[in-house]
Amino acid sequence: MPRILIDARAVADSHCGGINRVARLWILDQTKNFQSQDCTCVTTGLKASTEVKRFCDENNFNYLHIKVPNKLWTLFCHLNLFSLILSAEKKLKNPIDLFLLPNIAYTGAIYRHYHILVHDLSFLIEPRWFNFRRRLWHKYVKADRRIKNADQIHYVSNQTKSDVIKLLDALDTKCHTFLFDPKIEVRSSMLVVRPAWLPPTATRIALMLGGSDPRKNIKTALKAIAEFNVKNPQNYLTPVILGGKVKFNFGEHNISYVEAPGFISDEELSWLYQNSSVLLYPSWYEGFGLPLHEAHHFNKPIIASTGGALSETAPPNTILCNPAKVSEWISAIQISQLNLN
Repeated sequence: MPRILIDARAVADSHCGGINRVARLWILDQTKNFQSQDCTCVTTGLKASTEVKRFCDENNFNYLHIKVPNKLWTLFCHLNLFSLILSAEKKLKNPIDLFLLPNIAYTGAIYRHYHILVHDLSFLIEPRWFNFRRRLWHKYVKADRRIKNADQIHYVSNQTKSDVIKLLDALDTKCHTFLFDPKIEVRSSMLVVRPAWLPPTATRIALMLGGSDPRKNIKTALKAIAEFNVKNPQNYLTPVILGGKVKFNFGEHNISYVEAPGFISDEELSWLYQNSSVLLYPSWYEGFGLPLHEAHHFNKPIIASTGGALSETAPPNTILCNPAKVSEWISAIQISQLNLN
C-alpha cells in the first residue's frame, strides 16, 4: 500500500480556527481509501503536539514528531537545508509515496507527489490585508508556486477555484472540489461556559470575529451596531469581538465594544454562539466562512458580506450585505432583531 505523509501542523495550531477544523476533515477525506496504519502525521517544534497525537489515536494514524525549534526549521527550510519529506523518510526508514499539505507551511523542497488544500488566495488578492511580516512570509514560503506545482489542488468553494485558475494560471484538470458538511465540524461542546471576561451587563450580544484582521472589516459592523443602538436603545446590542485587538481609527465616533483577551476556549465559543443575538461577518473576502455554519447550528441570526465565496457558501437564511455599505448593515440588524423578538 502507498505510504502517506501528512503535514499536521495546521491540526496542531488551534489558533488557525476554521483552517484547523477544515484541515482535519480534508485529511480524513484524502486518506479514506488507504490503510490508516500507512498514514503518518508529522509535526515540528520543541514539543510534540497533544492535539495531533489525539487526532492520530482517534484515526489509527502514525505520529512522527521532528524535534527542531520552529524558528530554526523555518530558517533552514528557507536556505534549502531542511526538507520535511526527507527528514520524515529518514526517521521512518521508508520512502513516501504521497504528501498531503492541508495548509501552506515551510516544508523545504518537496520531492514526492503532493496534494494541497487551498482555503483562499487573499494574500494575492489584496496584500495590504496582511502586515509586512506576513507578506514576507508568503513570499519566502513561495505560496503561489507551492499551490501551482501541486499534483492536485483542492479547494473549498467555486470562488477559490476561480481564483486559483485566474491568478495562478493553474490547470483546470488539477483542481478538485473538496465537498464537506460544515455541520460535522461545528464545535457544539456539551460544556458551555460564560466567559469570565464578559461584562454582566452584556445581555444582548452582537458577535464578530477577526478583530485584528483588516480583511474581516470589523469597522463596518461596529459602525452599524453603534447606529442601531442609538435608534433602538430598548434593544441595545453589545458588540463582542473575538480574534485580536481592533486596530482601526473610528475618528470622532464613540463606539464601545468588548474584546476577548486573546484566543478563547471551545466552551466559551459555544456559549457565545448559543447566547448571541446576531453574528456579524462583514469580511471583504472569504474562501468559505465556517463560523457562519457554526452560528447557524445554534439557530442564530447571521448577517454576512457578499465578499468572496460567502454568497455561495453561506447557510440558509443568511442576510447578505455589501461590505462597504453601513446603511445595509443597519437595516439588516433591524430585520434580524425583529425576527428574533
